[in-house]
Amino acid sequence: MAISNTNTSSTRSTIQSSTVRGAAMVAIGLGVGQVFAYLLSLAAARMLGPDNYGIFGSMLALLMVGSVLTLGIQAAGARRIVLTPTADRSHVGLGVVRSAAWAALAVTVGTIAISPAISWLLHLDGVLAVVVVALNLAPLTWSGSLLGVTQGRERNARLAAVYAIVGVGRAIGGIAVVVTTKSIVLTLLAMAVGAAIAVAISWLITKPLVSAPAMKLSHFRGDVVHATHALFALFVLTNLDVLLARHFLPPAQAGMYAAGAVVTKVAFWLPQFVATVAYPRLADHRRSQTLAKAAAAVAGIGLLSIAFVALVPGLVVALIGGAAYDELTSEVWIFSPIGAAFAIAQFLLYSQIAASKRAAIAVLWIATATLVILVWLFHSSVLQIALVVLCVACVLALIGIVELLIERSREPRVVAHA
Repeated sequence: MAISNTNTSSTRSTIQSSTVRGAAMVAIGLGVGQVFAYLLSLAAARMLGPDNYGIFGSMLALLMVGSVLTLGIQAAGARRIVLTPTADRSHVGLGVVRSAAWAALAVTVGTIAISPAISWLLHLDGVLAVVVVALNLAPLTWSGSLLGVTQGRERNARLAAVYAIVGVGRAIGGIAVVVTTKSIVLTLLAMAVGAAIAVAISWLITKPLVSAPAMKLSHFRGDVVHATHALFALFVLTNLDVLLARHFLPPAQAGMYAAGAVVTKVAFWLPQFVATVAYPRLADHRRSQTLAKAAAAVAGIGLLSIAFVALVPGLVVALIGGAAYDELTSEVWIFSPIGAAFAIAQFLLYSQIAASKRAAIAVLWIATATLVILVWLFHSSVLQIALVVLCVACVLALIGIVELLIERSREPRVVAHA
């Protein structure tokens, strides 16, 4: 019995060590990509000025919402692979990759088709910027399949590499172009070219994990639609504030809000590696031992980001855009808790997708409608809109935490015997 207990303890220690290493690798990969994304935002904020950065920020928000299909394909693909017998996983992976290619074409064409309506809504001078955003969506959507394959196979080193390469590839050209030309359209075009090159390299990293023949994926389209719908609702909610600020506030104030939203995005994406590593475990028998620990890690990272911004708001604003954004210093603190609350909601949503639960989607759309109504009523300043968003984000996170506690209370309890 003692030997059995020792072996069990050793196995648990090995698993925990492997999980920590995997989380560290994914955190680094995501971190590299996100650092370059934020460098792009910072360069654009400095070079374009508040008025034009308001336009560019709205394009980045549009790109974020449009690329939600990427995350839907990744989530559905990873879940399908995790639940597939080991011998068939490479064939399922190839099926996911091929399905994603058609999805990439569809989302690009669809975005171009509705570009006049988007341009009108955002008060843009023509459709060209939106069309170039659509060109970004093609490689980024296909990259979702590569991320799904590496995540589902729990090959964290490859997953981290894909995250880093795609993140750097889409940003580095944009940084160079915005600094040299100060052109919004050319910057977006450079991002599209960089993303295409990065995704081609990422395919070479992922290719050893897939093999022919591609397995026919029954109901996979439905899984993608469900995951994409859920994540689309979340990302509409989390990016809508920048678009609403662009609509309701004067151009200079909209630019201030877009700059503050960079802080929101940092706090929102900083804990993403936790959900990424935990997701396969949330889809199978490891769910109960993973859910609460991972949620606590997300919350802890959020608290650290809130504390950092509260302690050095001047430094944060200086990093975002310099002297042109000085008036944001007294208000930048509010953007970090918005991101932290939305990060909790995001993790809990992924836990719902992993378990194929659907109730959260309705809650997200209700929250979105509530946000629109409240901002329509209260939009006199950057701070007022941010306060509205913070209230909605905190209520949403609280609802998710309550649901988590309910799930935990329904788990069968193991009674220890003497």
